[in-house]
Amino acid sequence: MSSTNNEAGHQADAIIVGGGLSGMAAAFTLAQEGLTVTVLEAKDRVGGRTHSDPDTPGGPLDLGGMLIGTTHDRSRLLGETLGLSSVPARPSGSMTYRAEGQVVRAPDGGYPDAVAGSTALDAELRRINGLFDELAELVGAEGPWDIPDHAALDAITVESWLEENVTDAVARRIVRTDLNIIVGADTTEMSMLFWAQYVAKCEGMRALQVTANDALWLGGSQQISQRIAELPGVTVVTGAPVSSVSYTRDSVVIESAQGRFTAPAATIAVPPSAANAIQFSPELPLARRQLQARAPMGRESKVQVRYSRPFWRDAGLSGEVFDLDLGYLSLDVTRPGDEWATIVAFIGGKDYDAWFALGADARKQAVLDSLHAVLGPEAADVLGYHETDWPSVPYTMGAPVTVMPPGLLSKIGDALNAPVGALRFAGTEAASMWTGYMEGAVRAGEAAAHSILASHKTLTAGTV
Repeated sequence: MSSTNNEAGHQADAIIVGGGLSGMAAAFTLAQEGLTVTVLEAKDRVGGRTHSDPDTPGGPLDLGGMLIGTTHDRSRLLGETLGLSSVPARPSGSMTYRAEGQVVRAPDGGYPDAVAGSTALDAELRRINGLFDELAELVGAEGPWDIPDHAALDAITVESWLEENVTDAVARRIVRTDLNIIVGADTTEMSMLFWAQYVAKCEGMRALQVTANDALWLGGSQQISQRIAELPGVTVVTGAPVSSVSYTRDSVVIESAQGRFTAPAATIAVPPSAANAIQFSPELPLARRQLQARAPMGRESKVQVRYSRPFWRDAGLSGEVFDLDLGYLSLDVTRPGDEWATIVAFIGGKDYDAWFALGADARKQAVLDSLHAVLGPEAADVLGYHETDWPSVPYTMGAPVTVMPPGLLSKIGDALNAPVGALRFAGTEAASMWTGYMEGAVRAGEAAAHSILASHKTLTAGTV
């Protein structure tokens, strides 16, 4: 029988360290093939960077990852297999921009022609995105090690690239804010090689900005992990932070707060920075150790504001707001059946730093003042306000994804997902496509599980 509890287990066919979406996708894949799986989760719940509150007044809220893209095939299939239903996430209507107090409208999924004194802005932003797409095609999703300029791209920040290639100050501000939101880090902090590969893994700039925000799971995305935890063959042990992992080519011994667990193989399905808190014996290869020590999680908060109805739609607005003054992107994520309407805002990186330092009351007021300015006076009639500060969440310590500074990606090779003895590595960071998203988490978990399955079949054949 499967269970979600704190009872220490012992032997299984495979152990998963981390009960987030990636680890649970790995557990599902292994259990479907008849293997027994023990999932060790440090928190008191499964789901990782997906966390849903079904009991919030007005309807369930997703406090973490929530959006499904049009090409997110693996995560869609997994959710549907488990009985979940999705609904559209992007109502039609105009997008709203704010810069230096000026509010302007833009076409759905597009840019305004002018804002804050900058003209021909739409054409300039399309040019910049086109350059990003060209670099992404050059670098590729699989690994940039063979392209001639990979070391040079890894030696500079995105900010350095912007200063050299973009003269329009407002366009630079928009790109900076956009990237702060997408990865949770400032353009001064991330390698240009990392960003180019990120764009490649996420199918280009339009996919990142528009089609990645296509749908939502009714009831919340955490249900995927919760339903996997209930399946036969899957045992979840919560409150079980892992202190050490000892491994050989075909065995793993794991010490946790809930006891010792052994298996022929294990998947480490936590962010690299979280894995750095675990003692590995023998030591992991240098490239993997460097990755875990030098690549931090992004920093981002998610703010959700609830209203009696989606009044912005009356004015032909989609609820999508890009605010340069405060540094956030908002979306209308009202689901069918919700009693209240919901605007969600994402604020990350350098913009997060300035906003979070305001203190709780001033942070809330800054968000509400902005929504009042861009959506109209009804935005003052707030029924609910919810902040999720992911850098404060124990054992996750950030969102939405691991960020690589200059000089790292070109040195670590395939350390994100290369097997080490009986160990496999998952998490959205390790995905071949759609890193940073639920889709990447599922793909990485499935890939790690298939690698274990191949090894298991080899070992089984060898004992016959």
